[in-house]
Amino acid sequence: MNSFAKDLSAILREHPENLTSLAKKAGISRPSLYDLINGKNLPRPTTLGNLIDALDLSEKAAQNLRDAHRSERLRTTRKEQDILLREKKTLLSEISDLLLQKGHEISRSNHSGGPDLILRSGSRRIPLHVTPRLTDHPNALGHLLNAMHGLSASTGYACVPKLSATDRSYLPLFSKYGVKILTPKNLLRELK
Repeated sequence: MNSFAKDLSAILREHPENLTSLAKKAGISRPSLYDLINGKNLPRPTTLGNLIDALDLSEKAAQNLRDAHRSERLRTTRKEQDILLREKKTLLSEISDLLLQKGHEISRSNHSGGPDLILRSGSRRIPLHVTPRLTDHPNALGHLLNAMHGLSASTGYACVPKLSATDRSYLPLFSKYGVKILTPKNLLRELK
């Protein structure tokens, strides 16, 4: 079961209406709703909007469901993965240029699955994970912790163009392990 299906299932368990009436309000069949709950399918954006309206969710709950949907789409569709990869290459280039302009020494990881960049500060090496959107926070944290261990580093950075509400909710967990989620501007401030 994917994260979207888990979130939707939890919302539906708490909802006072039955699945048949909710499916009807959302304009989908009951079997289609079951497919969403079981993680067999992901709804189209319009269907997701109809479902959120039918559930009459708070803005925060609706945004959490949209975030889970976006995360699953990025993981499962080639088109979304290609878009994310292009955005990542652009962001990686921009951050590399910014760091080099400010006089920081950087290198690329020499093995796949490693950090996107390694910042060098004297004898210290700090792993940097660059992504347009953190879609799987626990996995990103695991990769950074693995890189930090390999580099004997006590700090690691995840760099995103803009912090989302989900990113902010993970800040305490990341900081517990010496990892910070930062925007490029805040990364430069951190490195001063």
